[in-house]
Formats: sequence, structure tokens, C-alpha cells
Amino acid sequence: MTPVVRLDSQVADGPRTVFVEDWAATYGSPYLVQPDEPLHADVELVEDGGRLVAHPGVPPSREVDIAFVDGVRRGEASLYQHNHATGAVTYGVAGGHACGAVLGDGQTLSFGETRVRRLVIWGAGLTGVLPPIRGGWWWVPASVASSAPDAPLKELQTRMREDEGRLAEDLCERGYLVVIDGPLNFVRSRELPVVGYVKTHYRALLPEEHHSRIPELQAGERTSLFRLGSDRYSCYLRLTRRSATSSPWFGIVRLEVPQSSGLSAAIEVTNHVAGAIPRYAGVAHRDPRAPQNLQPIGALEKHLRHLLGHAGLAARAVREAVDALI
Repeated sequence: MTPVVRLDSQVADGPRTVFVEDWAATYGSPYLVQPDEPLHADVELVEDGGRLVAHPGVPPSREVDIAFVDGVRRGEASLYQHNHATGAVTYGVAGGHACGAVLGDGQTLSFGETRVRRLVIWGAGLTGVLPPIRGGWWWVPASVASSAPDAPLKELQTRMREDEGRLAEDLCERGYLVVIDGPLNFVRSRELPVVGYVKTHYRALLPEEHHSRIPELQAGERTSLFRLGSDRYSCYLRLTRRSATSSPWFGIVRLEVPQSSGLSAAIEVTNHVAGAIPRYAGVAHRDPRAPQNLQPIGALEKHLRHLLGHAGLAARAVREAVDALI
């Protein structure tokens, strides 16, 4: 049980309660909302007549195949190109990314398709090829226009998210109820009811009178849907029961669904997700980001890191490839 400390009630603005965050400290907090942060400019409740209402999840009336999609990426060596004539330095990175899915039929879960790629990415629009190295190490050359030192690593992250989006769309077209870890930024189709699953809250999206009521959710309940910008609907969901000493936002995640799928379809799919995924909530003795990091996602991340190979061997292979250029 998470301990609670009652502070001196004589503080200027009244009594306070101190909670210990359930996530391991090395992962930070899933609730990073600043009280003075401006609200999202284009948000509107679109369900329940503009009121914020708690809706219990509704499991599908029949067994529905579900897919959890996620990816991992790893920068394995920072690289530099030095122009002897001008003294200019161009930054690059050699690394890999992988994405995949855990598939469920209502009874069992299993790993589905995985996609693994290894790249050497250069900034400032430059390209450079690394020769393959024995042991199966090879890199596809790529470039990014920006010359910022961190641009190649950001491009590696972007390419991972794009692969995740493509895989999520493929599985949705095959009839799966698809939950992709993270927002829907890289899901290109806005016709498919892919569900984005957001674990960390960076800003308040709803006005204070609604935002302050989100912690009232009980396990398996979601809030009314709200419009988020011009292309997404969203809602909050509590995965599991909160104890009296847990943080108010314990186990609360945010779901995203494309607006173009229609409001009625969005309501149906979020009801089904709210009814289906609490059973997969992470457990603290296995995952430092429990309960928000779902068990299938945690297992998939571990599986994908294994497919990327040993990080030390990958870095050594990059050094051998660079040595071969000399």
C-alpha cells in the first residue's frame, strides 16, 4: 500500500496530502500537468450534452480479436562527418528500431508480426553508407534535412512511430480491435478506428471544472468523449481500482480515436476498449510503470529489444564498419 503523509494543517492554503507516485522514480511521473499551463485551444465535450459523465466499459457482445501495437528504438552509436575544407561537422546516428503486436483472441495472447530495421541516419541532408559487418549487421542509409545534433536520433524515433502506424492500420483492416501505444500522430488513415493509448498527461485538456473531476472515475470507467482538435476524439479511462492512499490520477490513461470514423463508432470502440483492457493492466512487481503500462505492451517491448540484438555488439559492429571506411 502506498504510504500517505498528512502535512501540518496550518499551512497558508489549507491541509494537504502527500502521495508516493506508483511509477518507479527513474521513469518520472505519468502526471506532469502544470496548473498555469494554457488549455488546448480546440477542445469540446461532444457526448452527454456537454456534461462530463462517467461511463462503465462495455465488453464486446462477442469475442473480438484485439491487437496491442508498440515499438522500441535504440541509438547504438553517435557518428560525425568532418569536412576538412570547411571544418564543418555533420551529426549522424547508427541505430535500430522495431515494432510489433501482441494478438489476443479473448482466451490467449501471442506475439504477431514484427518489423525490425537498422539505419544510419545523417543530418544536414547528407548520406553515408556503412559496409555490412559479419554477424548480420547492416544499416540502411537515410538522411534528415536538419543539422541539429539531435535531429538524426529524432528521425529514428519518427521512423519507428511511422512503422507502428502502418502496422496498426494493417491489423485494423484485418478486423482487430487495435490499441497502439501512444497518440495517433503517426496513424495516417483517419477512417480506421485505431485507438491511441496515452499513459502520460502533459497538460490539462479540459476546463478546470471538468479536469478536476477526472480522478472521480472508478475502475473500468471512462469519461464522456471530447473533440481534440479537428481530427480526434478522446476520453480518460481508469484501468484499475485506486486505494485511499494512491495518487488521484493512479491508473488513469487517455484514449484517442479518429473523428472521421464518426461519433457513434468512436463511442462504441471506446466502450469496448474500456471494457476489454483493464484485465491487462500492468502489475507493480513486474513493471515499474504499472498499472498504465499494459502487460501485453510490457512483454512486447521486452521481445522487441531482444530482436534488436545485444547493444554492445551493435556498437562494436558500427565501429568495425567505420574502421572499414578508412
